[in-house]
Amino acid sequence: MHRTAQLMMAIWLLGTSTLAAQGLPEGTFASSKEGCAKLKTKTPAELSEGLDFTVVSKTGFTGYQQQCDFVNVTARNATSWLATAYCEEQGYAYPDLFAIAQKQGGNLSVTRLATQQDTYEGAAEDDQELANQDIDPSEPDANKKAGTNGAEASAEDQPAGDDLNTYVRCDSVKQ
Repeated sequence: MHRTAQLMMAIWLLGTSTLAAQGLPEGTFASSKEGCAKLKTKTPAELSEGLDFTVVSKTGFTGYQQQCDFVNVTARNATSWLATAYCEEQGYAYPDLFAIAQKQGGNLSVTRLATQQDTYEGAAEDDQELANQDIDPSEPDANKKAGTNGAEASAEDQPAGDDLNTYVRCDSVKQ
């Protein structure tokens, strides 16, 4: 009986160490290299109004006037995770979901499913204005109605899709 208890304890400890190894990577990640440079001298809280980038760490996601605390992180494998978060922004609290993957070189790819309702004034009017435009994509002049010239924007004009959700590892940050 005593040996069975020891064996069960060893199996449990091995299982918990495997789970701990599958947690989010250590360190602080910013949405830009310039953001990392700012984090060397100030914390996100100290930057306050000057926080023009977003920060991801093991504990959560921080952006201008918003804070999301990860409440549950589930590993998909050794380099990708699904994180649920409790977010607060300008008096609103809402749940959110993040898909996080570690890329080659140590950077992170973070995709966010913003579940928050429209929080700025005028959002309903913006939606109504779009609905009133009544754009039918089958019409020959649909692109002109939508305000485009019908041609695709050049690759230089559009940011690379991968760059939009890439977070670079910050080597040294103020704690």
